[in-house]
Amino acid sequence: MRSVAYLVRHGEVEHHRTDVSITARGHEQAVAAGRAIAERVSAGDTVQVYRSTLARNVETADSLVKGLSESLAAKGGVTLHAPQVEEFLHNVRFALPDQPPQEPSLLYALISDPAYRLKLQPGQIDYYNGFYASKDPMGYWMTRDPNGWADTTAEVWGRFRGLLARVLNGDGFQSNGNPAARAHWIGVTHSGAMRVIIREAFGSDPGEPDFCGIITVEPSADPLRPTLIYRGQSVPLSLADSA
Repeated sequence: MRSVAYLVRHGEVEHHRTDVSITARGHEQAVAAGRAIAERVSAGDTVQVYRSTLARNVETADSLVKGLSESLAAKGGVTLHAPQVEEFLHNVRFALPDQPPQEPSLLYALISDPAYRLKLQPGQIDYYNGFYASKDPMGYWMTRDPNGWADTTAEVWGRFRGLLARVLNGDGFQSNGNPAARAHWIGVTHSGAMRVIIREAFGSDPGEPDFCGIITVEPSADPLRPTLIYRGQSVPLSLADSA
């Protein structure tokens, strides 16, 4: 079954200093994103939604499915699955002593604890202070060597490169017997990963995507060179392993 992938940023949150819920406007944004994607879905297609386990992603996925189901009801014959967890959609992660790798919002309180900061190297403290104080934390992360204190952009790109290659290959989709049908894979994720992917495709960082902003990745004749679509612009995206 032919597959197309969508990466959707989570809905609006008031801050990123803990695992917060999305705002009322965030729910509206997610519903609107679902409706926008539904316009690309035809009768007989299959739609699967994936997300990480963070509250903002869980809630965004649920509201996105609401928008999808409302818009797809009139088309008929579309199989829409309930959201599922996809581990590879997780955010950039920090590496702290005595802690498993976790995303920055889950570690803010711990990193701010004076007693715990005694375990950190001076440079590490400076790195995290700069990240949390920045007006563009993900831009800060993308332009600095994390020195082992966080995922690198190369690691994040490698994770998503493999994920997109797998999705566009149709892995995990069951054919419904209709050769014209398409599988629509939707992943609710985070701005850092999206910016890394967009930079890989366009050659420059566009800054923060909108809440519930969408990247579309369409297959092409070359399975390792799909087309990435973002904010109305299209460009080839190489999924070849350059290692």
